[in-house]
Amino acid sequence: MSRFAALGGPRAAGLVVLLTCLAFLNSFAGVFVYDDFSEIERNPHLERLLPPWEAMFQGNLLPARPLPYLTFAIDRAVWGTRPFGYHFLNVAIHATAAVALFALVRLTLRSPRLRARFGERAEPLAVLVAILWAVHPLQTQAVTYVYQRIESLTGMLTLVALACFARAAADRQVAGRWPRGWLAGCLAATAAAMASKENAVVIPVLVLLYDWLFVVPATETFPAAVREIWSRRGFYLLLAATWAILFGLLAALAGEYQEFQVKPHTPLEYALTQPGVILHYLRLAVRPSDQRIDYATWPLAKSPADAWPALAAVATLVIVTAAGLVARRPWAALGGLFFLALAPTSSILPVEAVANEHRMYLALAAVMAGGVLAADAVLEWLRKGRPWWARHGTTVAGAAAGTIILSLLIGTVFRNTHYATRDGVWLDLLIKDPDNYRANWMMATIYEAGGEPEIALKFADRTLSANPRCMVANGLAKDRLQKGDVAGAEDVLRRALAVQRERLPADDRALLGTQADLAIVLRLQGRYAEAAALGRESLEPLRRVLGDGHQATISVAVIVAEADGRDGRHDRADRGARAALAAARRRFGPTHDVTQNAAVALALILRAAGQPAQAEAVVRAALADSRRHWKPLESTAKFEALLGQIQEEVRAARRQQAADDPAPHALP
Repeated sequence: MSRFAALGGPRAAGLVVLLTCLAFLNSFAGVFVYDDFSEIERNPHLERLLPPWEAMFQGNLLPARPLPYLTFAIDRAVWGTRPFGYHFLNVAIHATAAVALFALVRLTLRSPRLRARFGERAEPLAVLVAILWAVHPLQTQAVTYVYQRIESLTGMLTLVALACFARAAADRQVAGRWPRGWLAGCLAATAAAMASKENAVVIPVLVLLYDWLFVVPATETFPAAVREIWSRRGFYLLLAATWAILFGLLAALAGEYQEFQVKPHTPLEYALTQPGVILHYLRLAVRPSDQRIDYATWPLAKSPADAWPALAAVATLVIVTAAGLVARRPWAALGGLFFLALAPTSSILPVEAVANEHRMYLALAAVMAGGVLAADAVLEWLRKGRPWWARHGTTVAGAAAGTIILSLLIGTVFRNTHYATRDGVWLDLLIKDPDNYRANWMMATIYEAGGEPEIALKFADRTLSANPRCMVANGLAKDRLQKGDVAGAEDVLRRALAVQRERLPADDRALLGTQADLAIVLRLQGRYAEAAALGRESLEPLRRVLGDGHQATISVAVIVAEADGRDGRHDRADRGARAALAAARRRFGPTHDVTQNAAVALALILRAAGQPAQAEAVVRAALADSRRHWKPLESTAKFEALLGQIQEEVRAARRQQAADDPAPHALP
C-alpha cells in the first residue's frame, strides 16, 4: 500500500489505463448487437469516408451525431465490419476518460478548498476513484456495446473539459493569471462534446459549478463570489456559444428523433417514474447485479402516489445538493455532477426508454468519488486515538480496496461475455424479463438471419403480443425481401396486421406503417390492384399521421400514382408522382433509394402518358444528381436502360411527326 500511495503522475495514470484495459480485454471478442447493425454494419452512409459530411450527418435509422459517426466511418474504412477494431477504439476512449477523471479528482483534492484535508493523499485517492469508475460493470453498456460510443465519447469529452478547467485554475494559483492554453482545451472539448450527444448541454453549467465551489476563494461572501464569476464572463460566453452547435444539430435533425414526433409518455409520467429509476441506478452502482441491456417493461408511475417513496428520497437529495451549492460546500459538487449528468435523460423530457444503464456513465464518477471520500473519512476517524488502526489501517484499507476492485473487474469481464454472441445479451434479458418485447424482437431477428424463419415467427408473435406497436414484422419482411422471399414477407406482414387491427386504432402509426409495407410487397408481386386498394385506404391517414415526407407516405403515394396512370388518369398520376418525388428530395436528398424509386415511377408514368421527352428530362436530372453529389446511384443501370428506351421512343416520335407533317418545299 505504501508503494501505491507513493504513485505519482504518469505511473498513476498508467495503472489506471492498465486496469481499465484488463477489465475490457475480453470485450474485443464482442460482436455487433442491436443498433450496431443498423447504424454501423448496414449503414450505407459510412461506406465513404471522404467527403465525411454524409457519414457525419446522415444516420441510417437513428439520428446521426456528427463526431461519433465520423469515428464509425473511420473504423469502417480501417476495419470494415469486423467488430474488433471498433471495440479497440471504445476501450481507448474509456481509458482516456478514466485518466481525465484521475486528473480532475487529483487537481480538485489539491485545490485551495481541499488541500489541507486531502492534499497529501490526493494521488492515491484519485487513482482509486478512477479505477473503481473505470472497471465497474455498470460501464459495460457504454463501452462494450459499440454504438454507445456516443455516450462514452461524450462522457470522456466532458471529463476532459472539466480537467482542463481545473488545470487552468491550478496554474492560475501559481502564475496569477489564467493560462489560455488550458482554457482553450476546455472550450475545444466542450464544442466536440456538443457534436457528440445532447447530454453535453450540461457541460457549461458543470464548469461554472466547479468555478463556484473550488476556484472562488472560500472567504468570499456570496455577492463577492458572484462578482468574481462575473469577471470571467468572456470565457463563459464562449463556453455558452458552444450550445449553438448542439441546438443547430437538433434543429437540423429534429425529424430523426422519435421523441420529437411521438410522445411515448407524458412529461409528468416520465418525471414521476425517474426517481425510482435513479434509485435503481444507485443500487447498481453499489451492487451491480441484475444488469439489463433494456428496460422496456419498467412500469410507469401515473401519479405521485405510485412513486412517493422514491420521489421523497430523490427530492431530499436534490434539496440537500441545492442547499450545499448555494452555501458553496465542496461536497455538493458530487450531487451536482450526479444530477446534472442525469438531467437530460432523467428529468421531465420524455424519451422512449425510461431507463438505460449507459446513462450512468458520467454520473457514476460522482458515486465512486463519494464512496471513496466517505471511506477515507471513516478511516481517518478510526485512526484518531486507536493505535491499531494508526499502524495497520492503511494496509487494511488497501486490502479492502484491492478486493473491491478485483470483484468489480471480474464482474465486468463476466458481463462482457454476454456481448460475445449476437443473442447473449438478449438471452440474459429473457431469463430476467421474459415479456420484454425488445428481447423477443431481437431474438426474432437473430433467428431470421440464422435461416430459421419459423422460430423467428414465434418470437415475432411474442413480440407483438407484448407490444403491438413494435415494428418487428416490418424488419423480418425486409430481410425476407432481400432473400427474394416475397411471399414470406407478405405472410409475416399479414400476421402482424391482423394483431394490430385488433388492438390498435385505425390511424395508429405502427398499423399504418405495416399497411404501407404490405402494399409495397403486393406491388412487388405484380398484384397492382390489391396494392392500389390498400394504398388508397392508407394514403390520407399516412399523410395526416406521419406527414408527406415520411418514407411510408412517399412509397404509398407512388403506388397510388402508378395505379392512377394505369387507370388512364394521367394528370392525376403526374401530380401525385411529382409531389412524391419532391417530398422524397426534401426529406432524403436526391440520391436516396426512396427518391430514385419516385423518379423512376414518374418517368414511367410520363412515358405511358405519351410524354417521352419529359420522362427523359426526369431521368437525366436523376443521373445528374448522382454525379453532382459524388454518389453513384444504386439503380444507375436501371436509369440508363430506361433512358435508352425513352430516347428511342423520342426519336421514333420525331420520325413519325416528320412523316405526318413533312417540311414544305422551298419556294422558287
